[in-house]
Amino acid sequence: MEKPKEAEKNKTGFEVMKTPEIVVQEERGAQLFSLLLKAENPEWGETETPLAKETVEYFENNPLSPDILKTIREFNAQGVDEETLYNLALTYQHPERAEKVLEMAAKYKPHVKNPQDVYQKVSALLVRFDQTFSASPLAEKFIAEIERDRNERLQRMEETRKRIETLIDFFKPDSKTTDVKKLSFVPTDPLYKKNSGRNFSAFPGEQIIISYIENTLNQDHEFSHGIINPIVEKLSQQLTDEQKEKISQLASEKLKQDYGDGHFSLLCEEFIKTYTEIVSEGKHPQTYEEFTQKISGITENQFQKFLVESKNFKGRCEQLGIKTIEDFKNKSQEYFERFEINRLRDLIFEIYQEYSSRPDKETENFERFVLAKFSARI
Repeated sequence: MEKPKEAEKNKTGFEVMKTPEIVVQEERGAQLFSLLLKAENPEWGETETPLAKETVEYFENNPLSPDILKTIREFNAQGVDEETLYNLALTYQHPERAEKVLEMAAKYKPHVKNPQDVYQKVSALLVRFDQTFSASPLAEKFIAEIERDRNERLQRMEETRKRIETLIDFFKPDSKTTDVKKLSFVPTDPLYKKNSGRNFSAFPGEQIIISYIENTLNQDHEFSHGIINPIVEKLSQQLTDEQKEKISQLASEKLKQDYGDGHFSLLCEEFIKTYTEIVSEGKHPQTYEEFTQKISGITENQFQKFLVESKNFKGRCEQLGIKTIEDFKNKSQEYFERFEINRLRDLIFEIYQEYSSRPDKETENFERFVLAKFSARI
């Protein structure tokens, strides 16, 4: 049974990663940190669910101590971003992860001036908060909700496995580039927004995904980061400064508002979004006619809710003086041309089309294809 696999490796020069072990694993540090963020700011994260509302009420009656609040606000004042804090929170009860998380912070988060100091403060914060919160009646409700979600995920495991295998089959990731042997889905955080997700690939051989149980598109998106990000890292080494700048110019204003104007984040997000939202669905990049059709059925109440839920969307509308759904429809072409047109997506869509029709599908994976083709297209 092993000989054909070895022959395939010799023929292609790489070994496609195997389907990782898929588990459902609670990350207490991440959950505690969400609670801290909610306690510090009631508007953070999910606001509409009964448990979210109960959490706000709990912290109104049991506020954080002044020194804990001071520490959290110091992180904000120092510009320590939420992603870094969540990465550090994942070291809670997992000290073996600390070295890698600090290494990643030093490499990718230069604005975090002293990661070691932040790590020590986050660790102390979580230990102290855990001691007080774990004995509360609200903690018991979180435990029950997390256990319910965990059981539901286990029942859906076969469907999850098939989606992961579909992604692996399409991209054929080199096992040396994407070293994921264990894929951990965290039970749904009741305080995390349902349309948000996080991927943590900082730990050797392990990828951790935080994503709402029903949002399978986001789960695919987050898993794909483990495949795409290392490829884009290699691709970045081929690109000139002018090409990196052009990537930012090609990206839509909407994409840059959501992810910044750095070429690395823009490429990672657009490679993933174009595949999960367009290619895998058999679609093509959105036209203006399709955009107007999509917004035609939006009610005023729905529109106002979108404005509340997304600061970036609200900001885009404010730039064009859009306050109502009628304004939005009347200025739809101006909005589309200013924010939605995405020439980077058009380019990446063409790359996917070429990749899907490549003649040597058995010997060329997405990594090799992109590294050979992309630079010449920019």
